[in-house]
Amino acid sequence: MTTVDPIAEQSAGLFAAALQELAETYPTDPEGTATVAVTVTDPATGEQHQALVQPGQLGWLTTLVMGEMATCRNAHSDGNGQCGHCAGTGRTHNG
Repeated sequence: MTTVDPIAEQSAGLFAAALQELAETYPTDPEGTATVAVTVTDPATGEQHQALVQPGQLGWLTTLVMGEMATCRNAHSDGNGQCGHCAGTGRTHNG
């Protein structure tokens, strides 16, 4: 019997909702700035979910994903073991 992870079944909608909540909680651009629509499509159903983010948030999220990709690469046996976000310092980007 195969069990399906209920979170995986809803991952597209949950991701879009989490992204929208993040965008609403942490604005980066002046009020009234045009937003970018990020559309997440559920591959199983074709259902589309949108999150509206500000351009500054899009840049921030891109940096976050790129840092996580570096962390994953650095975790390999031939990597340097350093966090891609802070280069192993343990400090925040601003710190």
